[in-house]
Amino acid sequence: MKVEPSSVIVIVNSLLVAIGLIVGGAWLAHGGLSVSEPTRRQNAGEAILQFFVGKAGDMAHGEQRDRIMRLVAPFLAVLFLFIMTSNLLGMVPLPIINRPPTSHFSVTLGLALFAVGGTLVISGAIKGAGKTFLHLFWPNPLQWVSEITDVMSLSLRLFGNIAGEYMTVALVVLVVPIGIPLILHALGLIPAFVQALVFTLLTASFLANAIVHEEKSEPSEKAAKQRHKAAAPRVTAEGRS
Repeated sequence: MKVEPSSVIVIVNSLLVAIGLIVGGAWLAHGGLSVSEPTRRQNAGEAILQFFVGKAGDMAHGEQRDRIMRLVAPFLAVLFLFIMTSNLLGMVPLPIINRPPTSHFSVTLGLALFAVGGTLVISGAIKGAGKTFLHLFWPNPLQWVSEITDVMSLSLRLFGNIAGEYMTVALVVLVVPIGIPLILHALGLIPAFVQALVFTLLTASFLANAIVHEEKSEPSEKAAKQRHKAAAPRVTAEGRS
């Protein structure tokens, strides 16, 4: 089977992004962490993770709050940082490295599958595999179709924006190799950040729909049972009197 050169470039660049994030994360986490006297490196790492911890905290309620935050925050952080770093590769002034992996549909499709699949896995870890599987068919038997449309929506939106920007810059460089491409690269910072943020926020929305309803309904059900138990003795006492 013949492998296209563009596919090799995308695979290599994706590996570069992954290795860069792993090395950067290891550097930020290197050494002891202190609550009273945090280092600059620790402050930098906490500043990066603060947003994702906040988003996880917004959807975490009830007895499993800590567990939800431990599952959701790293999941959202990985998505955002990988997409953001991949988008920024388009600004690297090297002929091969400057091909963003997110300008290739197979990469954005894989990210969308990871996002939606990860949402189902986290939902299963919180609510149980049975409830998560039942949610795909009940009360709406076609709920599983929504998961497919979510995958297509996430992948096509990211691919269209990043691939369109990459092709625009590539065409401009062929005509005017100096000057204007620098302006386009600077303007490219905006969609690189925005598209990573939109992808992450949509994934967070899918997670919230899968988790928050369950977390809010459980306390209400427990409260109803407690009220029923508290009312039972009063009813019995009134009947005896």
